Amino acid sequence: MSNFSEKALTERIIELRKKHYGGRGRSEFAAKLGISPSTYFYYEQDRIPPIEILLKICELCDVGIYWLLTGEDDQNQPAHSPYEGVFGDILEKIKKAASENPASLQAVNAFIELIAQQNAIEAELSFADRQAENANVNGRIPVLGRTAAGTPGMWSQTSLTDPAITETRLSALAARHLHSPILKKHSVRISPDLPSKPIVSAIDNEPVSLIQAAGDGSDDIFQFIDCPAVLRAYPDCFALQIDGDSMAPRISDGDIVILSPSVGAVQGQPAVVQITGAIGVTCKLFRQDSDNIHLVPINEKYPPKVIKSDDILWSLAVLCHIKLKNIDS
Repeated sequence: MSNFSEKALTERIIELRKKHYGGRGRSEFAAKLGISPSTYFYYEQDRIPPIEILLKICELCDVGIYWLLTGEDDQNQPAHSPYEGVFGDILEKIKKAASENPASLQAVNAFIELIAQQNAIEAELSFADRQAENANVNGRIPVLGRTAAGTPGMWSQTSLTDPAITETRLSALAARHLHSPILKKHSVRISPDLPSKPIVSAIDNEPVSLIQAAGDGSDDIFQFIDCPAVLRAYPDCFALQIDGDSMAPRISDGDIVILSPSVGAVQGQPAVVQITGAIGVTCKLFRQDSDNIHLVPINEKYPPKVIKSDDILWSLAVLCHIKLKNIDS
């Protein structure tokens, strides 16, 4: 399948969704696919859907799987392609395995997700291009609140339903305090949590500081992480402060994590998750099977939680974290 491209596949999925369900039809399309809107949202960003979702898209939109994957009709395959017939054989094997043991689809899904997530982690994400485009971005990443409860006013700033909207709101929030008087500035140490080359490169390039600035009111203090390299790589990023020790010793109580609405949770890595009906958000290791999300603490004092996928409003990968225990005075 020499013409396969992850980006082109995503574009064809978006094209089909708009054609059959309209420009604002993401929620309806997700419902037809039997998944939550937040899960489908990631499929339009940078995550390849599992095979059963791809097949369901083909069924709903009356297209062939080969076209969805390559953009070509079946008859346009090269006569002597080394991949000829391979994908069809794989599909037949999957169908047979599913008919004999439906639970086997979970293993297939997990394998495909693992490949997609590994590709996403290792991809450069056009890091150099993004740096050039955002070379003049200031380095202040806003700290919006704490992971246990947050501040209602802050959470309303980040709907996290659309990265473009979120980035605009975050930028406005940061700009409002950009020239506020700096009350304190501390040098801090930043560590990567997502093993992505752009993140590792970014945090190795420049020093990082925690800035405490005067807020709108006389007694208000607003915090920023000053890290231009990370902000250039992820212009929509924001920070949260950890409340609790369930992720200790890796991420401790009071530490700050940096997230981006454009980078969804990655299998086996720390993530911040908002659960339907819960106050605020939680930070845990993220593991997903076909129907459930497993939220696993690092601290063995705490038990893991299993949440239905449909009960997750959003889940974002922790890009990196900042230790605040021994900051400079």
